[in-house]
Amino acid sequence: MWINYEEIRRLADTIRELGGDDDDTFLDTLDGETDAMEIMGSLIKERQELKAFEEAAKKLAADYTTRAKRMSSKQDAIAQVLGHLLDAMDMKKVQHPLGTVSRTKPRQSVLVTDENDIPTQLMKVKKTPDLAEIKKQLDAGEFVPGVEIKLGHHGVTIRTK
Repeated sequence: MWINYEEIRRLADTIRELGGDDDDTFLDTLDGETDAMEIMGSLIKERQELKAFEEAAKKLAADYTTRAKRMSSKQDAIAQVLGHLLDAMDMKKVQHPLGTVSRTKPRQSVLVTDENDIPTQLMKVKKTPDLAEIKKQLDAGEFVPGVEIKLGHHGVTIRTK
């Protein structure tokens, strides 16, 4: 969608000069002379649709994540049953037309029972800036080396209810 902002600005300035400060008259006249209000309506509608699509996509993603976890649990359960079957057959490896099933050694992993007892040289420390505290100091006019205030875009609020 191409929007001629300069033309809308020129006409808006002219209408303001002729009509004064009455916003209703201004918008009615602008709507008659430009397609600004139609464009605005289309953009509001598109934004609402995109918000609904975003929410639906997030819901689908959550549903698929849950479903994937269920499928993974089922795979683990089947692997356990296959292991029990191998044990019952007293076999370490069976070749089947659909695949070879083998018993493997258990994998080792580390289980932390008390984090406080672990020597510090075996601990990882993650160092991250405290952005909230930095913002407070900057807002108070204090200098903080290595940071600066970054301005975002002006926001737009749309109320549809």
